[in-house]
Amino acid sequence: MKRAKLLKSQTVAVPALDQADRDAMWRVFNVYYADVSRETFEGDLAKKNDVILLRDKHDDTIQGFSTLQQLERSIDGRRVVSIFSGDTIVDRDYWGQRALHWAFTRYLFRVKLQNPLSSVYWFLISKGYKTYLLLSRNFPEHFPRHDRPTPAWQQTLLDSLSQEMFGDDYKPALGLLQFEQCPGRLKNWVAPLNPDMVDAPDVRFFLKTNPHHMRGDELCCLGKVDLKFMFYGPLRLLRKAVREIAKYVGLAPQRTPRPATGRAAAQLEALPTRRS
Repeated sequence: MKRAKLLKSQTVAVPALDQADRDAMWRVFNVYYADVSRETFEGDLAKKNDVILLRDKHDDTIQGFSTLQQLERSIDGRRVVSIFSGDTIVDRDYWGQRALHWAFTRYLFRVKLQNPLSSVYWFLISKGYKTYLLLSRNFPEHFPRHDRPTPAWQQTLLDSLSQEMFGDDYKPALGLLQFEQCPGRLKNWVAPLNPDMVDAPDVRFFLKTNPHHMRGDELCCLGKVDLKFMFYGPLRLLRKAVREIAKYVGLAPQRTPRPATGRAAAQLEALPTRRS
């Protein structure tokens, strides 16, 4: 019987990584990223504070990771702590698991508890729509977003972080990183656009805002770590569980089908019909 491939997480300080850990991280990274070198990978890793390692529960091998860096600054007299997500990858045999999600959430909670009187934000750069969806669908307050403009204070914070870390590669008018020489990008087969996702407002926004993401352009983003964020995830899970229970016992409300429009209508019209 084939065993299930399950992940466990371990958060460690970057200086505590041994050579075997670094070699394993590079092997996973090199499978999924193009236009990267081991030297660039090591140089980027050295700038980070911590790394979430994802290990196979059975044999303890590293099957993914996410690097993290904490940044502090003052914006208009307000102290801000930002957590920057660097290189992140999970081997495809383990896609769909939640080990990284929960490990990263615990990390954010810990940073917020250590800085209760300061604003805490997740700072990420996104070259793929799936990364952007992690932000838009888990952080009640996030920017940029499709339904309202970024407020001035948050935009100042985002510009400050992006310019400090990436210099002239950051284009403030676009909110994008555009590199003269791409420092690395996901290989084209890794995260192809799911056609079923195109109509989602946040996906449409990402594709419109970062139209050249496939060549390595990155959208600079913020997600606020606060009480709303801390309760948002558990409440979503609770609502999902309630819906599943209601469906199981037959209490789920029956929805009236809506007429198909757009692509769905075209697909229905193309179906063969039975003539009487």
